[in-house]
Amino acid sequence: MHKNIYKNRKFEAFLLLFTLAFCSYAISELSVFKNLGISALIIAVCLGALIGNLAHQNANLLKKSGVIQIATKEILRLGIILYGFRITFYDLEIVGINGILLAFLVVFSTFFIGLFLGKLLGLDLKESILISSGSSICGAAAIMASESVVKGGPAKVGVAICTVVVFGTLGMFLYPLAWNLDWFDFFSLKQMGYFMGASLHEVAHAVAAGEAIQAGNGTVIEKMMRVLMLVPFLLFLTLFSVKFLSKNDNKISIRSNIPYFALWFLVACGISSLEILNTNFALDYIKPSIQTLDTLLLSMAIVALGVNIHKNVLKNAGFKPFLMAFMLFIWLIFSNIILVKFLM
Repeated sequence: MHKNIYKNRKFEAFLLLFTLAFCSYAISELSVFKNLGISALIIAVCLGALIGNLAHQNANLLKKSGVIQIATKEILRLGIILYGFRITFYDLEIVGINGILLAFLVVFSTFFIGLFLGKLLGLDLKESILISSGSSICGAAAIMASESVVKGGPAKVGVAICTVVVFGTLGMFLYPLAWNLDWFDFFSLKQMGYFMGASLHEVAHAVAAGEAIQAGNGTVIEKMMRVLMLVPFLLFLTLFSVKFLSKNDNKISIRSNIPYFALWFLVACGISSLEILNTNFALDYIKPSIQTLDTLLLSMAIVALGVNIHKNVLKNAGFKPFLMAFMLFIWLIFSNIILVKFLM
């Protein structure tokens, strides 16, 4: 009877979740947050955590109505699919084969280095996967997409997102400063743009850093090439998870665990490349509308995640996840110096 009361309040729960997601988006649009490169997704996890720890009635409504499960599964997957409209195949032409190769090498080398570091530090494999995916691809969105495959749980996801916030924000401030101090004088401005796109965590971090030194579109386009790597990465992660994370390998088929939403993400990229969606009208109205809807959907999913992050999560996590993320950050810097100088 008690459970049915909450199930009958599903609309109310969805309205609450949407309101929190909308607040995340609205706050991220304020100039102070835009200049700092703080995305709606980062704000969303913070708002969710506040609700989970301080507003227990609202948290119970979201949990017991079943809305959290829907948000972190169906809504999240739809958000990842729509993320594909941010990329066109014309972007591939701009960066060329070397830009695509750069993104591929960065994503997969960082992921495997992360697994090695996680094992060295004695971290749980799922936690290592989540931290590595956030560092190697596109921050919070990649962590959530990976979570849909590995099922690490809210606590591990919360810690992984925190590492993205810390080191992505650090890089966003340090890179333009280092450029202005001529520490990267071995790069041209164009190469510096590619370097930042290939090594920063969140798309918002890349946008802010690129604008800070007026690096043109190179930073964002190279960053989006890393986002595009989400498709082969998730397919690989599915095979990896079936092999190393399943306790009952014989009962789980690869086919039943393929993240089909990743393939739809690729379809969205293809549709985004159509001429009709690259007219002035589409670029000014249609695509921005899709991106806003997508940000709201992803924010809903991450608010739902945040509700399950309790105040003792970071305390219990210790320093090892952040040490691992720091080492990956150093890897991203030095490996990309070599790769960008060689490839771009």
